Amino acid sequence: MKKHFLRVLIILSILVCSSFYLYTLIKPTPITEITIATGRESGIYYQYAKLYKKSLESNGIIVNIVKTAGSIETLKLLNEKKVDFGFVQSGTASLEDKERLKSVASIYLEPLWIFYRASLGDITYLKSLKDKNISIGEFGSGTVALTEKLLSQTNLNLQKSNISHLDLDSSYRAFKENRLDAFFTVIAPDSKKIREILKNRDLKTLNLKRALAFTKYFPFLEEYKISEGSIDLKENLPSLDITLLATTATVVTHNSVDSSLVRLMAIKMKEISSRRDIFPSQKFLEIPIHTASKKYLLNGESFLEKIFPYWIASNIDRLKYLLIPLLTLLFPLIKSIIPIYRWRSRSKIYRWYRELDEISENWEKFNEKELIEAEKALDKLSYEIRSKTDVPLAFKWEYHALQGHIDNVKNRIKNKSLFHDETI
Repeated sequence: MKKHFLRVLIILSILVCSSFYLYTLIKPTPITEITIATGRESGIYYQYAKLYKKSLESNGIIVNIVKTAGSIETLKLLNEKKVDFGFVQSGTASLEDKERLKSVASIYLEPLWIFYRASLGDITYLKSLKDKNISIGEFGSGTVALTEKLLSQTNLNLQKSNISHLDLDSSYRAFKENRLDAFFTVIAPDSKKIREILKNRDLKTLNLKRALAFTKYFPFLEEYKISEGSIDLKENLPSLDITLLATTATVVTHNSVDSSLVRLMAIKMKEISSRRDIFPSQKFLEIPIHTASKKYLLNGESFLEKIFPYWIASNIDRLKYLLIPLLTLLFPLIKSIIPIYRWRSRSKIYRWYRELDEISENWEKFNEKELIEAEKALDKLSYEIRSKTDVPLAFKWEYHALQGHIDNVKNRIKNKSLFHDETI
């Protein structure tokens, strides 16, 4: 009985392992090394990437960080699948990007700062920068893509204006050297560079009067208000209330990245950004959200993710896709265990009956020598049944019936032998 169940267990184990192996061939296990594209090393994207790297590596995932000029370059790398994840600023994606890529989540709002020379007076409209020397951000950055979209909706003719493409440090330096009248940059309010710039009394921050109107044209933008003194209370930075436009910083991936890894990234984003209002979020997204990320943001961690490490939870979760076909195979197999068990147990008894029948049907024709041989065969059969074969309790009645038949045949053979001796 034990041997039989051991065989069945081995068959089931082989079936499960084979099924899982075939599934991994169809849907390979998640990768263990990823690449994240950020902006410049001095930017907030890079700082976030380092936090994600530290957290992901605690789950055994190797993380490589690739620095880029900004969102445009990052999107290019994502489309080429040279990186797995990237920090992208809303307002920079093309129609092709929206079709090919997926958002993991938005992580925070980033205001668009427009600084201009104080000597120009109070400016509240972008069109007032017409014919001024301005920098709209470094080539490949999200600032350029966003600024061009905004300026295209105004009377500011980019081709006739004196446009430069400089990063923030270069723009500020050019401003102090009187080579620029204004410059655009997308950067977090708590940046050290913003504090430095706001202290310069030779420039002002453009207080965008039509910020709310721009959000109607560009749904990925938000009106963003910064209160007087909110950046530095002692220095009173900024020196007055400011209304800006804000875009969204988003983590984006491509379609080839495994869903479980996308989900893990969303979990890490939640852990790191848990104190930042509503973020991470599926709001303010320009690129459609990934299904795995959306499911996590709506429902939170699964039971498996709460009690198991990432790789164990991931592989158990992957195995669930095999349960229905596997159960379909196992059900008839399990159902057949009892009939098979009965057949195997009775087959031993039936085999002994066949040996007994060969003797009981022919013993009357045996001569004396053959009767002696038949009696020896029955003794051997009886000994084998008693000592060498374990018959389950449920079939003991058949066992005893067989022993009774053997004894009956033996007695009949003995009686014939005695009768034969008396006649002699």
